[in-house]
Amino acid sequence: MKKRTDFTDYKFRCSSLGKLMTGVKPSLTARQKETLITLKNKQESGKITDKQLITIGDLISKRDAVPTLSGTTKTYLQQLHKEEVFGKREELRSKYLDKGLQVEEMSISLYSDVTNQLFVKNKERKTNDFITGEPDNTQSKIRDIKSSWSLSTFPMHDERLSNKDYYWQLQGYMELFDMEESELIYCLVDTPEELIADELRRVSWKMGFTADIPQDLEDEVRSNMTFSDIPKELRLKVFEVKRDREQMQLLENQIKLCREYLNDLSATLGGFVN
Repeated sequence: MKKRTDFTDYKFRCSSLGKLMTGVKPSLTARQKETLITLKNKQESGKITDKQLITIGDLISKRDAVPTLSGTTKTYLQQLHKEEVFGKREELRSKYLDKGLQVEEMSISLYSDVTNQLFVKNKERKTNDFITGEPDNTQSKIRDIKSSWSLSTFPMHDERLSNKDYYWQLQGYMELFDMEESELIYCLVDTPEELIADELRRVSWKMGFTADIPQDLEDEVRSNMTFSDIPKELRLKVFEVKRDREQMQLLENQIKLCREYLNDLSATLGGFVN
């Protein structure tokens, strides 16, 4: 891993954008912007009340407020800084990530099968002045696939995308590939045998079995990790996300602040990291 101490032009991965945007909100909502325009027109015509003048002042103060980084964002940047400066990135491995990597093609195949269209894995990474990313599929729109670990983690009944990290990831991909629409696709496919064996060993150890795990318990574990008995149409959940250019402008402004903060962290280490 290449070391760096200067973050002036650092490009953030799309998967990390949600961490940068924690606590960030538009300075003014669309309705507040309209209100400000209306009240300014009243002010120019001389037909405005004292209360409305106060409202103008409040809206202008909010609009022009200097943005700041949240504590959560600073914590993330501090960890990122250590990794980048010393070239030592912590490997975040988990059974959830392992399954996602191993069943990626299976999930794409499930999506293709249910939609009756052929989708192939995208292998192109794009980078602009601020971000870099490689979505799973770019055929007419951005598509990114998440393979759920279990039925309990699969959002079968969710009506909207609640994960802000994934929302920002898709916004980043749409910006890079200049597309207006995207889909976050949750898939529920069978867990690979290797990971089932790992889970059986974990359950066996946790429950204190020194010999083979009882057959009824093994059957239960396998049933909870395989899903072919569920109709394939119910093992696919798609959330649509539209491109939002105003949000991307907020992101670019936030990235500038993040770069400044990373450079400030470098400065605190002085000559030790030249």
